Amino acid sequence: MTRASTLAVLTVLCGAAAARAQSVPQATEQYGFQFNGDALWRDEWTRDVFQGPNQERWRLQVRPRVEVGLKWLLLGVGAEFNHSEDENDEAPGGGTPALVRDNYRSRDTRLDLAFASLKPAEWLRIEGGRFPMPIAFTEMIWDRDIRPQGAAVHLGGGGSRFGVSALAARGSHAYEDDETEMLILSASLGSPPEARTKLELVASYLLFRETAALEPAIRRQNTRAAAGGPLALDYHVLDGVLRLRNEGVMPWQIAADVCFNTAADADRVGVWLALVLGSTRTARSRFEYTYAKVDKDATLAAYATDDFFWGTGWEGHRGDVGVRLYEGVALHAVGQLQRFKDSARAEERDHWLKRYRVELRVTY
Repeated sequence: MTRASTLAVLTVLCGAAAARAQSVPQATEQYGFQFNGDALWRDEWTRDVFQGPNQERWRLQVRPRVEVGLKWLLLGVGAEFNHSEDENDEAPGGGTPALVRDNYRSRDTRLDLAFASLKPAEWLRIEGGRFPMPIAFTEMIWDRDIRPQGAAVHLGGGGSRFGVSALAARGSHAYEDDETEMLILSASLGSPPEARTKLELVASYLLFRETAALEPAIRRQNTRAAAGGPLALDYHVLDGVLRLRNEGVMPWQIAADVCFNTAADADRVGVWLALVLGSTRTARSRFEYTYAKVDKDATLAAYATDDFFWGTGWEGHRGDVGVRLYEGVALHAVGQLQRFKDSARAEERDHWLKRYRVELRVTY
């Protein structure tokens, strides 16, 4: 697939998004059916790589899904289609590369979602299968494109300001992690629904087990017992997120996230701070600034965001300016400045790498 053909696909999806925005799905109390999804076209340039060449690539991602509601039961299934200029799961000489920085396979078609969600009462929801992460982490902890594969129980909702969630998952990555398990317990406290400015607190404990099953290429910057070998440490992560947001004419949001790996003695803290002004859904434009400083063993790097060059062990800044072209379609310009602060090479720790992106994001 060429760059021109990827743009043709996005043009069709933009038209579908505009058409869908003008229609209202029909549903009854007994039954509801919805077809939706999202798509991304990205051009990316990475510059000033330490002792390495500059990098350029483009990517197309399309994720359609279908949801069917039957009173208190919701069923969903979705696919993920990726095509990119690079082949990120192959080394130049063949086989798996020593390090994969992405949480997706660049030329791949795979199951994205397959779940059932039960809500027998306003205060209780149970879901199982392969579903979107239901806990409001930042991307320091969990990449929004990764789907936990397991089961979750949520207590709260129905106007309640307090909620508790428990999640158990296994083998959730696009790369091999069939035996890796995660157990998560989370509690949230929020402002009353009628409050114009809302405060939300989310406290979570994440326990990762059987991490030796992670494919070596996605062990990334976490400390290893030996070069190329399994991880040397456990990852029992405490995470706290505070969000303050206003949903007025010009919406804004402030988010602060701190995590702490209780199983490590050093290099175990992560900080993620973000400011968002505006919206490409309810307003014309959106600006986001993110600052992060994440120690190399603060969390399990395999599941952290892949938008930054490193999973953990880095410090950096990101600016994102988005403009809504029409309903469901936005154009974004993204700039990042990052350094690998926990590199084993001292001369690399103060070397700043730059990454630029242009993205067309479509929701349909």
